[in-house]
Amino acid sequence: MCTASSPAKASGMALIVVVGLLNFHIPHFLIAPTSHGSDATYLLEVALLANVLGAVVAAAGIYLGHRWGWLLGVVIATVSVTLYVAQETVGLPGLPKMWLEPSRLLALVVEGLFLALAGSRVVRLGRPTSG
Repeated sequence: MCTASSPAKASGMALIVVVGLLNFHIPHFLIAPTSHGSDATYLLEVALLANVLGAVVAAAGIYLGHRWGWLLGVVIATVSVTLYVAQETVGLPGLPKMWLEPSRLLALVVEGLFLALAGSRVVRLGRPTSG
């Protein structure tokens, strides 16, 4: 178990939870069900729900001072960016291609902030302590 400063913990916890919520953002296929109804649509719903739950678990790990919380958050943020790129390039079932959708752009900014903070925390927490 590793310790982190309270502001870093609070910021990391808040950012990763916001990442999870922004990426779930009650997707368009939940607001207006598509006629697709395919297994791919349901798989995407499960993946987005897993993203939110993973973000909550990462926040708990960060709160408890575990390095794995930060690492899980990095995975969640990276998967979120990857899903955004996939949505906008090849497309995801039930989600439109809208490069400049404000909630998605905000999510990218928050993901970037989390990744920058997590990068500094993981490096710092990975160093052996002297004493």
